[in-house]
Amino acid sequence: MSKLELLAKRHQDWMNMAISFGLSKEDAEDLVQDMYIKMYKFAAAEKMKYSDNDVNTFYVYVTLRNLFYDQKKKQVPQVDISELTHLAYEEGEYDKEALEDLLDNMSQCIEDMHWYNKKIFEIYYGKGKTIRELSDESKISSNAIFNTLKNVREEIKNKCKKDYKDYTKQED
Repeated sequence: MSKLELLAKRHQDWMNMAISFGLSKEDAEDLVQDMYIKMYKFAAAEKMKYSDNDVNTFYVYVTLRNLFYDQKKKQVPQVDISELTHLAYEEGEYDKEALEDLLDNMSQCIEDMHWYNKKIFEIYYGKGKTIRELSDESKISSNAIFNTLKNVREEIKNKCKKDYKDYTKQED
């Protein structure tokens, strides 16, 4: 019996799992179909089976959950820094000049980065790609990408700390 035939026997179970994530029936069906494709392409038969006739339910659950998280991450709207400017002006709590200084400093910090760090940062935050997608496309390890992003965030945080405090009118 093929992997897909074995998985298809429990289709309703996979649907119920997907629906338990809070998806509509149609979205759950799409997620389960994506899981079938992922399992067909990438899952080793010994990982997804307990025996010849029994599917590793936990392995399927983790696959569904990860696909769900990947879809959710792609649905998160990406916000351009320049779009944040109008929010502070409307609230009136923040200094317009301090905000401009903060945005300028952040932009300058990004511009001054090493080309590799800058490129990883721009692709991850600008194009909304996941670390796994970046790793697969670039053949760079996911750990290296994660560490690069962590270091870049820390660098921006450290270089912009003073301007952020000025912007929010916090004391040292």
